[in-house]
Amino acid sequence: MSRHLTGDELEPILQGNLPFPRTQEVVWHLRSHCEPCRAILVAQSEPDTANHDLFSLAGTLMKGSRHFRREAPLAKKVTTLLSKGGGLHTVCTQGDLPLRGLGMYQALLERSWSVRHDNVKEMIHLAQAAVVVARRLDKRHYRPRLIADFQARAWCELGNAHRAADNLGEAEHAFATAFDFFLQGTDNRHLKARLNQAYASFLGTRRQFEPAFAALDVVCSIYIGFGNHHLIGRTLLAKAIYMHYSGQPGKALVLNSVGRALIDVCQDPALDLQAALNKMWFLVACGRFREAKKELIRNREALEKIEARVVFVKLRWLQGQVFAGLGDWDQAESALLEAKEGFESLELGLAAALASMDLALLWMRQHRLTECEHLVEETYQVFVSLNIHREAIGAFQVLNKAREKRMMTIPLLASVVEYLHRAQHNPDIPFVPKWT
Repeated sequence: MSRHLTGDELEPILQGNLPFPRTQEVVWHLRSHCEPCRAILVAQSEPDTANHDLFSLAGTLMKGSRHFRREAPLAKKVTTLLSKGGGLHTVCTQGDLPLRGLGMYQALLERSWSVRHDNVKEMIHLAQAAVVVARRLDKRHYRPRLIADFQARAWCELGNAHRAADNLGEAEHAFATAFDFFLQGTDNRHLKARLNQAYASFLGTRRQFEPAFAALDVVCSIYIGFGNHHLIGRTLLAKAIYMHYSGQPGKALVLNSVGRALIDVCQDPALDLQAALNKMWFLVACGRFREAKKELIRNREALEKIEARVVFVKLRWLQGQVFAGLGDWDQAESALLEAKEGFESLELGLAAALASMDLALLWMRQHRLTECEHLVEETYQVFVSLNIHREAIGAFQVLNKAREKRMMTIPLLASVVEYLHRAQHNPDIPFVPKWT
């Protein structure tokens, strides 16, 4: 069989439905930068999509370029003020700048995005201000449809900010408003991709996986039309995560492999490392611990350079699960204890509780029953205090009653631990206890 990608294989491979041996052939072939195969990705797009958007974008830039040149210094000044801290108060008082103009709009959205990992409240506040500025844009400089685009983008980023803060009701309203403005706009494909990408994240947070997949397929088709392999790959990596969350780690592995084959590592090395980490998580979810260990060894040099505390703690949790799956009790215990304590220091209660349950199962398999029972009782109280969904509490109650009656078994504990891991991303799945 030829290793080249064929047109009728494109949809199955992007959906994760192509048989694994064939997928593996295509992935490795794409890694060789075969231009004919990559051209197939572009050829499958909608006719003239890319050219239409280029002409549309060029027209917009030509019409507003003179005005935008006047706005650029304002954008730079606002960006500088915001980077010093103090938020909008600093801009309005020290900078004596009104909430108006495209430069202000651009600076607000850029700063909102840049603080997403550090200050979600500020992220929301700045996006809200961008919504106000978009509404005030001067119709003498921008056509109504273009203003609608600016409003759609601002509402999209506000929706994404609310999603990051778990304000899902506000996020839903913001995304609905964003799509309404998009329909009034220029049908800009870049904007459509961003809208659907952010909305997919919202749907994934809501555990509405099928609509999330559909939204990401829209994004993927747009980037195929642009011929941008890196963005196609990035979208597939995102889809792989939601495929995993939906309980399909095997398909997630396929999509993750295809995505990594398409991304430009030099352009975004952090994305490639995240894809490597995700692959290990997917392998663990599939019970393929030996392969996961090989990946840990293969990526050791890059993993040792991780500085972000939360990422490092998650890595130790992953290592603990791999060692436990391979029966390396000592290394598993060391890694899981470190992960548990690390999550507690970061005040990530649910992750700490899940790591505790992994540790309890490890001790149960070592016949350290007393230590296991104490940890299960302690973790049960944590789960109750976290007010997690009813099905998970029910699963824990079954386990706790068995513990109280001295009837807790390894299969029962293992079934609870497996369920809790899956339910953190998909709470709608039912719990089925295994006693033997």
